This record gives sequence, C-alpha cells and structure tokens, in this order.
Amino acid sequence: MPASFCKFVFPAGVSRRFVEDTVAAAVLLAEYVFSRSRAGIDAAWSVAGDPARCLIDVSTPAGRYVAVTVFEILISLRGERSFEIFKVDGWKH
Repeated sequence: MPASFCKFVFPAGVSRRFVEDTVAAAVLLAEYVFSRSRAGIDAAWSVAGDPARCLIDVSTPAGRYVAVTVFEILISLRGERSFEIFKVDGWKH
C-alpha cells in the first residue's frame, strides 16, 4: 500500500505560525484550482509545534496539490535544506 500522507519536519527555530501560514497559502491556491468546497473537503492537513511539523493527506488531487505547493513555497522562501519530507502511512505527527 503506498503512503498517503506527506510529513514535513522543520528544524528548531521555525515557528508553528510560519508553517500554518505556508499551508494556508497553499490551501488558498487549491481553493482557486479545485473550488473552495472541494479543497475544504479533500485537502486534509494538520500542523503541530516543537519542533514544527505538518502532515498533509495526499490521497486526493487537492491534497497532493497542497503538498506540492507547500514544498515549492518552502524551497522558494527557505531553501531545499530547510525542512525534511517523509511519506507516511498513517495520520500521526
């Protein structure tokens, strides 16, 4: 069974608020592409702190779009080495 979640993990010093704002921007773009209702229903995500981390359900096109957009925003703002990304099978931080 393929992994259906992407987990982004950040080093100390990256705030939970920064991660939440990044995901919110990606969800806003997904709303434009897929519709507000589709993105709201299909793009499940969660952010936790200390260390900051984010889990995104990528089992739907809208969720994958959010994960890819988060990835691209992070690379643009912080660089490729500013976070780690993992594929995971379950909804856990």
